[in-house]
Amino acid sequence: MAPPKKAGGKGKGKGGQKQFGNKKKPTKGGLGKKAGKGKGKGKDAPKVVKVLDPPKKRKIESTEDGEEGSKSGKANASTKVAQKKEVTSLYTELINAGRERKAEEVVADILSVLSNRKEPLQDYSSKRIGSRVLQACLKWGSQEQRKQLLASLQDSDEVFLYIAKTTAQRKPTEEEKKVQKQNLKQFMNAFRDKNISTIFFHRHGCKVINALYFSEHLPTQEKRQLLHQVFVPQTIALVKPELVGSKPLRGILSSEELSDTQKESILSHLGDLLDRAIDKELLAYDIVHLAFQTYCEFASAERLKDLAEKCIEGGPYLLSSRPGAEALLRLLGYCSAKQKKPFLKDLKGKYAALAMNTVDYLIPMRLCSIVDDTKALSDGMLSEWKAEMKELCFDKHGHKVLAWLLKPGDKHFFAPYELESLSLPAPTSLKEPEKRQQELLKAIRPSIQAVLLADPVKAMSSDSARELFIAYLDSEWDSQLVAALIAEEMGALNTGVFVAGMLTLLRRESKSVDTDLALPFWQKVLSPRLEKAVTTRCSFIMSALLKRKGKVAEETLKTLKSKKRTVEQAVKAAKSSGAQVQGAQKLLDSLD
Repeated sequence: MAPPKKAGGKGKGKGGQKQFGNKKKPTKGGLGKKAGKGKGKGKDAPKVVKVLDPPKKRKIESTEDGEEGSKSGKANASTKVAQKKEVTSLYTELINAGRERKAEEVVADILSVLSNRKEPLQDYSSKRIGSRVLQACLKWGSQEQRKQLLASLQDSDEVFLYIAKTTAQRKPTEEEKKVQKQNLKQFMNAFRDKNISTIFFHRHGCKVINALYFSEHLPTQEKRQLLHQVFVPQTIALVKPELVGSKPLRGILSSEELSDTQKESILSHLGDLLDRAIDKELLAYDIVHLAFQTYCEFASAERLKDLAEKCIEGGPYLLSSRPGAEALLRLLGYCSAKQKKPFLKDLKGKYAALAMNTVDYLIPMRLCSIVDDTKALSDGMLSEWKAEMKELCFDKHGHKVLAWLLKPGDKHFFAPYELESLSLPAPTSLKEPEKRQQELLKAIRPSIQAVLLADPVKAMSSDSARELFIAYLDSEWDSQLVAALIAEEMGALNTGVFVAGMLTLLRRESKSVDTDLALPFWQKVLSPRLEKAVTTRCSFIMSALLKRKGKVAEETLKTLKSKKRTVEQAVKAAKSSGAQVQGAQKLLDSLD
């Protein structure tokens, strides 16, 4: 049932009543008053609806030309569909390893079908399926077919990127390398005419330039020319063409041929370039990392602080290359505690891999030196290291990361490049370095001790773990670990790495070395099997014991002199059998 209509007109009076369902609610005018006199005719009055004339339909005259145009349009659409299906079918056949026909025949059929298309081949190559089809033709086609295809695709970025790449499945032959160089040179000639700076700041364009720059087929000179078209201002390139073409970017900025004003111009240009690269999200490309590396090396503290604030969110992308990692080492020193926190969160689950990576192992060492929130490091980074402590201890780079916590800045364990990289300015770090180290070491030291105690001889016989073993004892002497090192198996001790580690420890001037290591090692290991030990590398350890002062040297010298004849006979027999006895001979000479 439809609701009852409202009484009263649309006038300005207040006497009208509103109806809600079957109940009547009086308005402000009161109940029983007549409806006000309005200008309108009320809702009960019939509404006048203006009926518009229906739109006139255009009559299409059926002419012969119209019919032919409709038929031709349908025919073109059906032809395109048929061509697409045919190309897809041929592409599937081409990439099938078990094809019956030769690859050249299939490629010829594909090129024949594509030649009948109205769409230019360059436009077709920019599409996803078109790019894949043409790349397959370049891969499987004959040399003549490749030349034909390359000649018509000089402006195609997708195929250009494919040519710049090198295969990882097999090494190309010398003849193939020559052809690749010729093809790349042909593309470079067409590519130079374009605006490189505009292409660089496009996602796909930057990908192409990145692949070109790191291609093994492009000479160093041409790589620099390609790079400097983007990274060096035109004003500098025109004034100093020889300098720009002969030196890398960092060499240009450190050259004395440029004035301070010109260097400032290059830095300002690089700063603007990095701002655009960050805005366009190009931090994933290694060629952009080169600009970061150069800019961070020569920029002032104020500029580094400004850049760190802009790019630290994309900081993990810089870890994919050495130039990017070097730039990140500098930028982290200017990040605030608030900015470091999300960066640490982004690296969650990757700390162990970073510590064992040949490019990035300095990053966790840098974090241990500049992050004030040691609790966050302990709960995140150090907890991940504990889970893979054994791999870290025996890894080429992982042991250095751990050694940095034990003996930071020690020249005996770290190369000059590492010390320089880890001593870069960090004005945002406020905590005392010694306090930070003690807090981190307290959390990680027991885990290191457990791995070294499990097999100390194996650790001392490893190039990597040996350095960590010595750093551990240098930071705090551990009698329990030294006692476990004194093994009875002579074969395990007769290695160059183990002997070198023992000689390093025996050079330490400490009473603990005499009481816990030197004297027990002589009494329990060397002296009971003197004739056998003297003909091995352990003869060098005996010479080191003689150089120490006190009871160790006296007891060693007394035993060797008392058994000199027996030792000489053992050395003579070993020499006659072809063994190397230079260490034993020096030891005997020192007894005279």
